[in-house]
Amino acid sequence: MGKLNKLLISGRFHFCILAVLILLQISSSPAAGLTDLDWRMSSSKYARAQVNNETAFHGANCADLSVDKKGTTVRARIYMDEPMPLEKIDALSLWVNPGSGDGKVEIEFYLDGDMSGRYESKDPQDARIRSIKRSWSELGFSPGQWSELDGFTLEYEKYGDKKFPRGSLNDFKGWLEGQRVVRIYITLYKDSKVPVTSALIDYIRVGDQIISFEPLEEKKVKGGPKSAAAGSKITYTITYGNNEFQPVNLVVYENYDPKTVFIESNPAPDPGTNNRWTIPSLAPGEHGQIKVVVKTRKPAAKADISGVVLGVGYTSTHGMLSTDYESYIITNKVRILAGNTSFSASVNTAIKPVIGSTLDYGEHGSGSYRAEEDLKLRSSSISAGRSLTAIQAPCTLLLPRRSISLEESWSAAVRAQNNYRELGWRDRYHEAGSINLSYRTSLGKTISYLQTSAQFNGTADRRAVWAGGFIDQRLAGNYSLEGEARWRYSSKRISGQSLDELDCGIEIGEEALEGDGCL
Repeated sequence: MGKLNKLLISGRFHFCILAVLILLQISSSPAAGLTDLDWRMSSSKYARAQVNNETAFHGANCADLSVDKKGTTVRARIYMDEPMPLEKIDALSLWVNPGSGDGKVEIEFYLDGDMSGRYESKDPQDARIRSIKRSWSELGFSPGQWSELDGFTLEYEKYGDKKFPRGSLNDFKGWLEGQRVVRIYITLYKDSKVPVTSALIDYIRVGDQIISFEPLEEKKVKGGPKSAAAGSKITYTITYGNNEFQPVNLVVYENYDPKTVFIESNPAPDPGTNNRWTIPSLAPGEHGQIKVVVKTRKPAAKADISGVVLGVGYTSTHGMLSTDYESYIITNKVRILAGNTSFSASVNTAIKPVIGSTLDYGEHGSGSYRAEEDLKLRSSSISAGRSLTAIQAPCTLLLPRRSISLEESWSAAVRAQNNYRELGWRDRYHEAGSINLSYRTSLGKTISYLQTSAQFNGTADRRAVWAGGFIDQRLAGNYSLEGEARWRYSSKRISGQSLDELDCGIEIGEEALEGDGCL
């Protein structure tokens, strides 16, 4: 209790709750974690650096450093996620519990001066400063007791430059203004008078960033998958921790994207909610996680369209059905509250576009016209049956102040495109004096086909394309044709075709043609 009061009176510590939203997916890439600091410890044949979970100062774990009689040093390394300006470091401290021997400690800064993002020993713009080594006895530390080492009370020198003056860390902040810290080394030097030199280190503070060697502290934010499939599940992990010296009460709020649906979480949310978790009395140094599973909404479509139209005059129609869906962004947000302190984070994920099928059709001309259609649209398939009969004849378009005489030949087109299976058909009829056309098509993931029956006096362009090849036809004259092109997923080819030969030497599949003329 005395130690806690001393810490609170000193004013050097403030309430700090850090929490980060982590988007978990196997393919996701790492980013920042609970702290902007990363740590590593170096071990060798004669030195040991490991995490100790028995006598920590803050939380359950601390760093355990020791050097035996044949070794000289052991080190803990601190790396910045992003280089930190030296002049912005307003706090530097660590807690030390000396073990055996009167070891000496040194704090070393590696600085980037040319904005390259790293320290290079041969770069004259980069710099390296280190504290003058001080032993535990010189610092007034007692074995078996935790004591705070304030890095601002130490004296520093510029490595490799004896002409550069020594000074405090505040002095160097002014002298080397503009330099950025990329890493910090804390080194324990062996006491030559004893067989083993050891010490425990905990609660390292650099600015407002904390390292207390807890397992979840090193968890990185998974930058979330850059994309996810529509209708798939995504797991979010909220990681929280208490860096204060007294218990705190936390409340976690999730803000789900409206295009997602909550599925489950571990632990379960507060009763009657699906987006709030209350964590009472979180102990100092304790960390935890909440895993939330949501599901993205899968595009759904259902439409049944049918109708008949007939008359005499000018006609222009166009229709399109599609099961394609564009990519979109979902955003998941989290907010952590602890008294008057809050922390929030969010993750954006692009939902992959849905590649489906498209049916595009239309006709125009003047004269008598009759059309009948039956269309069905589902989330992953399109089916349609259409028939039309048209005969060219002059007509008059009546406007409020004038009339326009029209005599336009008939044109008709249908494009059935299965983008998912990379195949499609396109039939175009134009400059026709008369046309009698009917077709049925189905576009799906398993079977796609186009059945056509046509009698026309004019020109036609017909094309079928699939992964294994294509058929291209151009016809001019009076023609009657019946045909079907069918594609099955199991074979991935247009199946069941017998090839015939036309007068003009054009080969087509499973077609029966009568007529004269070719283009």
